[in-house]
Amino acid sequence: MRIPVVTGPTATGKTAAVLGLAKDNPIEIISADAYQVYRHMDIGTAKASAEELASVPHHLIDVMNPDETYSAGIFFEQAERIIADVLSRGKIPVIAGGTGLYIESLQKGIFAAPERDRDLREELERDAEIRGYEELHAELMIIDPEFAANVKPADRTRIVRGLELNRQLGMNVKDAQRKYHRNPAYEYDIFVIGGDRQLIYDRINSRVVKMLESGWAVEVKKLLEMGYDESMDSFKAIGYREIAGCIRSGNDIFSVCERIQTATRNFAKRQLTWFRHMQNTTHADMLDTQLVKILSRAIFS
Repeated sequence: MRIPVVTGPTATGKTAAVLGLAKDNPIEIISADAYQVYRHMDIGTAKASAEELASVPHHLIDVMNPDETYSAGIFFEQAERIIADVLSRGKIPVIAGGTGLYIESLQKGIFAAPERDRDLREELERDAEIRGYEELHAELMIIDPEFAANVKPADRTRIVRGLELNRQLGMNVKDAQRKYHRNPAYEYDIFVIGGDRQLIYDRINSRVVKMLESGWAVEVKKLLEMGYDESMDSFKAIGYREIAGCIRSGNDIFSVCERIQTATRNFAKRQLTWFRHMQNTTHADMLDTQLVKILSRAIFS
């Protein structure tokens, strides 16, 4: 079967729509969210409630600690394995989430390079601490100018990865991606929930306030007390670094509310652009009172 995907910008009601599908259909939900994979990060990542998570089987939520790194490649491998398992039990897997890169990886496949050389990675990290990432970016520009041109000098992860691939495989990133590309095992029907952009922005503004009122700062404080901090990839989730900074400085948490709202609106704008250029999509209006029925007919008919 073609696997259904329910996606769209943040604050458009994806969770409610998919939970609505689960009431009358034997589905299991596979999360395609870059940050809901992390334990202890609930409010700021807009996870479904404990009751909602218990009402239907969910996958790829709360499967990583905040000091671990997640990626589109890991998601692809795990999602395809879960899809196969769900289908084998006679259930219907539904991908749900707004991380466009993850969804596109399912559509187009991934770069499946040989296992990383841990010693080489550690050597590059040490080199970066001594020389600085700007100097490493300059080196990358010499050995792989096409890749480096699309990497910002502050993007530590991609700089190190570009150098790592060159030294490990003896080729530039483009050639490595061509040689080690892995095609997807399934085909997908992608449903994008969207609507009026200003309304999405208004929803975002309201939701950020509610998140702060619901104890988001307490959540971040607990993460810091557990030893997690802003240096970790998990803290790239919008709002976590801003709130951590408030906690450390003693400033009022609501002083960063507007900054988080702006960052989230900008993220939604990028999502809208991403989904607009994605192939083979069907769009639905978040305000349509028949949204769940429309999705149900499209997926299960």
